[in-house]
Amino acid sequence: MNTLLNYFYVLLDNLDYYGILTLTFLTVATAILAIFFIFNRRSALSQRLARLSPSGSKTAILQKPKLLEDEGNGLVAKISRPLHEVVAPRKGATKKKLRLKLIRAGFRSEKAFRTFLTAKVVLGVLFPAAYLVTKLFYRFTPDMFLICIALAGLGFLLPNIYIWLVARGRQSAMEKALPDALDLMVVCVESGLGLDMTFKRVGDEIRPIDSNLSDEFHLTNLEIRAGRPRDESFKDLSVRTGLSEVHNLMTILVQTSRFGTSVAKALRVHADAMRVKRRQIAEEKAAKSTVKLIFPLIFFIFPAIFVVLVGPAAIQIATVLFPVLGGGK
Repeated sequence: MNTLLNYFYVLLDNLDYYGILTLTFLTVATAILAIFFIFNRRSALSQRLARLSPSGSKTAILQKPKLLEDEGNGLVAKISRPLHEVVAPRKGATKKKLRLKLIRAGFRSEKAFRTFLTAKVVLGVLFPAAYLVTKLFYRFTPDMFLICIALAGLGFLLPNIYIWLVARGRQSAMEKALPDALDLMVVCVESGLGLDMTFKRVGDEIRPIDSNLSDEFHLTNLEIRAGRPRDESFKDLSVRTGLSEVHNLMTILVQTSRFGTSVAKALRVHADAMRVKRRQIAEEKAAKSTVKLIFPLIFFIFPAIFVVLVGPAAIQIATVLFPVLGGGK
């Protein structure tokens, strides 16, 4: 025990040194990983050629992280299954809300739901436990108890924050690719294809731009081919994405199918409206940029300009005027 205490005190005394070593290691590792990903990233043309080649024709429609899709008797499955029976919500509405959040982030399986709940429980216990281990040789105080509660809440909320960030990024990518998908749909419909083949064709062609939107189109096409009513499949697509633009598009498709109006004309009008909306959003962001630049100008740019302009004069005043005022020669 004395040896452990000595090592612990040595670590505390040289905390700055070990912190610099850790930061240096993390910086070098991050730089190496960034260089690796930059030089190994394939272009959109090479990805499309690989998809069209015989070796790349069998493309997985749904791609998810390995951790959330662990199958069989792996470590994740052994941990998640017992905890899932204890912490899984019993009410159907709560479970549906959690599943919808995971689906909007791209995690559709039941295993992902189990792993999500397991991560919340494990992190909620692991963070306070790690903190208590660092304070093992001190007396337990009310402040430590409050810190443990805060760390437990942070660990419990971290998976939600991660899922929210992934869902936001996925929705942003789909929102950017949707106007191109609309143009492709207009071309397909005007060339004589039905809605089912249009979804399939657009899902194939839009994959180099955004794989998430391509996956959603493929899923909708598979649901329709499996015999599900087209209206329900369109509504499910809007619910899965959580985008108002997709919801409006699906509403237009449902109305055109119900009333027998021209699909091509409706899609063309909707595509024009979407592009006008995107241009208005860009103009709004450009108008807000002048207000947002005030704080960087005041706190970062103006002090530097002030030092550059007034600094030499201040030095001259300090070296010439102050000795004269002080009675020096």
